[in-house]
Amino acid sequence: MISAFFTADYRDGRVVFVGKSYPAGVFATHLLGQFYINDTAARIAVFRDDLNYHILKQLNDGYLNVTEFVKTGANTLEALKALPKLRPFDGLNIEEIRNSVTTLFTAETGQKICEYFADKAKLSLLPQNEIAVGTADRMKTATDLTLIENNITEIKSILLFFDTLADDLILAHGNLLKFCNRIDEAERLDEAHLLPLALEIFVDHHFTQSGRYISVQKNAKSVTGTVAKRLNFDSYYSFILTDFFEGLHYGHYPRKCEICGKYFLMQSARRQKYCPYGIAPELYRGKKITCRKYAAVLNRKEKAENDPIVSLYNRRCGAIRTEVGRCTISKAFGEAAKRLAKEHKLRALADEQYAKTQYRKDMSREALYAEVDRTLK
Repeated sequence: MISAFFTADYRDGRVVFVGKSYPAGVFATHLLGQFYINDTAARIAVFRDDLNYHILKQLNDGYLNVTEFVKTGANTLEALKALPKLRPFDGLNIEEIRNSVTTLFTAETGQKICEYFADKAKLSLLPQNEIAVGTADRMKTATDLTLIENNITEIKSILLFFDTLADDLILAHGNLLKFCNRIDEAERLDEAHLLPLALEIFVDHHFTQSGRYISVQKNAKSVTGTVAKRLNFDSYYSFILTDFFEGLHYGHYPRKCEICGKYFLMQSARRQKYCPYGIAPELYRGKKITCRKYAAVLNRKEKAENDPIVSLYNRRCGAIRTEVGRCTISKAFGEAAKRLAKEHKLRALADEQYAKTQYRKDMSREALYAEVDRTLK
C-alpha cells in the first residue's frame, strides 16, 4: 500500500503521479511553499514516537507486544490526518489508506502475528525429519501463513514510511531552501551551471530506488507509444530528490518570488525574480494585479527614479514645495512654477538635444522663477 504511493513515471521533463501529469520539479517546489502551512512535519513528528522503532524491532526479532502494536496503529492514524495538507499526498485516496491501517493494526491481527511467531519458533526446534512428516502443514492450519507474512511486510512498510516521513520533510525542505538561497551564485541558470550547486548541497544523501522502462501513449489521440521511466521509491525524501533532479535536467528549478514571497517553478534560464501567476500583495491603482505586472510597474518606477531628467524635476518640485511652506513664494506662484517645470521635463524626455544642452539651465531656480514672473505679469 504505502510502497505503491511512490511510484512515478518520468518522460520529457514531466512526471505522471497517481494518473496526473506535472512538470518535473513541481513537487519539490510545492514542498517549499507548503512546509510551514499547518506545521505538517511537526504534526507528523508528534505521532512518530519510540513505539514505531520498538514494533519494527519486535517484528524483525519474531516477537510482538500486542498492546504497543495497537497503540502504534492509533498514532499512525493521527499522523495520517496531516498528509492531505501536503502534495503529493492530497491526490491519494486517504480513506482507503486509513481503512488499511485500521484493518492491519488490530488486536486480532497482532494475536495472529504472535501465533505465527510461536509456530515458527516451535518449528525451528524440531529435528528435520519431524518437520518433513507434516508439522509444516499443522503450522499453516494454525495461521494463514501467506496472509500473515504479507501483513507483516505491509506493516513494516507503513511503520518505516511514517517513521522517516517527518525527518524527510525537514531534510528536503532545508536543502531545497539552501539551493534557492544560493541560486544566483550560478553564472547561468541552466543545468550545466545549477547542477554543481545542487550536488554540493544534496551529495551526502544516498538512497535506493528500483524501476523499469515502460511504454506510454504520447497523448489521448496517439496510437503509437513512447518510452518512460517508472520508478519506485523507498522514502519520501528519495521521491522529492528525484523530482528535483529530474526537473533540473530539463531546466526546471524552484525560485522565490520577490513580490509575494512564494515559491514557483521556473522553466527557463531567465533570471526572473517574480512568479507569473501569483497576486501581488499590494494593490495598483486600487486593483489586484499579478506579481509579473507589479514587477513591471516597480521596474518602471525604478527607472524613473534613476532617470536624471526625472530626478532633476523631482528635486526642483521638492524645493518649490518647501518655499511655499516657508511662505517665501505664494501658493499660486508655486503651482505655476511646478507646471512650467513639468513642461520642461516632458520636452527633455522627448527632445534629446534640449535635454543635453538647455534643460538643466531652464530648471535652475533663477531661470524658472524668472519665466514664471514673466508669465504671471
